[in-house]
Amino acid sequence: MRDESSDKNGFTSERAQPQYLRILDILRGRIQSGLYAVDTRAPSEAELCDEFGVSRQTVREALRKLSELGFVERRRGSRTRVVSDNPTPVYTQSMFSLSELFQYALDTHFEIERAVPVRLGPDTAGLVAAPEGSEWLCISGVRRTAEDGSIICHTSAYINKRFAWLRDELLAYEGPFYALVETRGNEPIAEATQTFNAVEMPAAVRQAFGNPGWPVALRLVRRYHAGSGEVMVASVNHHPADRFTYTIRLQREDFSGERASQG
Repeated sequence: MRDESSDKNGFTSERAQPQYLRILDILRGRIQSGLYAVDTRAPSEAELCDEFGVSRQTVREALRKLSELGFVERRRGSRTRVVSDNPTPVYTQSMFSLSELFQYALDTHFEIERAVPVRLGPDTAGLVAAPEGSEWLCISGVRRTAEDGSIICHTSAYINKRFAWLRDELLAYEGPFYALVETRGNEPIAEATQTFNAVEMPAAVRQAFGNPGWPVALRLVRRYHAGSGEVMVASVNHHPADRFTYTIRLQREDFSGERASQG
């Protein structure tokens, strides 16, 4: 065993394409052609609503996506500003429930590099929230976009020893590991927690990303807990800090109207 130490609703469609995506494509084309020049203001939301005959929510969704892609900058109380006609690709991840996390796993591809039993060293034990020296199955590799195969992150997934018998199934599974463990292990996931922090890229992560000049990573740790609180699955994900955005949307419990987005 290895010892580890270290559309109206924003989404109505036209020929199956959501309205906001159609508007996004048009606005992006205008920016890239120079019609909306860099360092100038884009049309207001009201002007875009009138032009395209859609709701304000639809326009906002298109602008939000345009911002995530790095073309524009949005600030509350001021008009959208064009900041680039050829932005550096940025991977944006938004998820607000386990079902969206499940979809994320289906929309990307996990390229497994190794799957070995390990004993947790002190640092990893702290990340996984498990006793130091406890035995886990570690499956590591890189996650890529389904669209062009570019690397999103380097991931090390830790499977509780109780479910290590699922190793071969996990290696062939295309969904998130927690879902297979939950189903085959007949033990529901009661809670998932996430923590974020900026860290220096570990050597293996730097190598996976081609030794980038910017050595800082955003480390995202997810833990999937049983009803007893025990961690069943954990994942440690390192994303290049300059190419990753994570969005969290919060909704007031006493508010039943349109959700507000915070990015």
